[in-house]
Parts: sequence; structure tokens; C-alpha cells
Amino acid sequence: MTEQNKSKILRNEKLLSTSEVLRILNIAKHKLDYLFESRKLKREDFTTLDNGHRIYKEADVNKIRQVLFEVSAK
Repeated sequence: MTEQNKSKILRNEKLLSTSEVLRILNIAKHKLDYLFESRKLKREDFTTLDNGHRIYKEADVNKIRQVLFEVSAK
């Protein structure tokens, strides 16, 4: 993702930190880590800041919620 695209995202949407997402979804960090490590969620689909921290949009939270549901249904 280019710097220009990142700055547009940062200006136009409310962004959430990982801790906020964990609180919203009421899950432990290791569950979110598992989804990324197992490639059920792809790191490149999420915005990462220059310092390595991931930030999430509301649509990302919905995507994570859906994947959590699919994993728990198996």
C-alpha cells in the first residue's frame, strides 16, 4: 500500500488498534494471532503502519468476526 493510500485511509475512517478490536470482539490476542498464522486472515489485507502496528477499519472487524464464526462452526 502506498503512502498516499495510507494517508487517505487515515483521514477518512475511524481506525481501531489491535487492543480495541480484541475488546470489541471479546477475544484473547492469541486467537487473533492464530487467525493470521493459519492464514485464515491474510496480513496483506490489513493496513500496517511503518512501525509494524496493524490498524483496523470497521469492515476489517466484520471480516474478523466472520472468520471467527467460521472457525468456531467447524
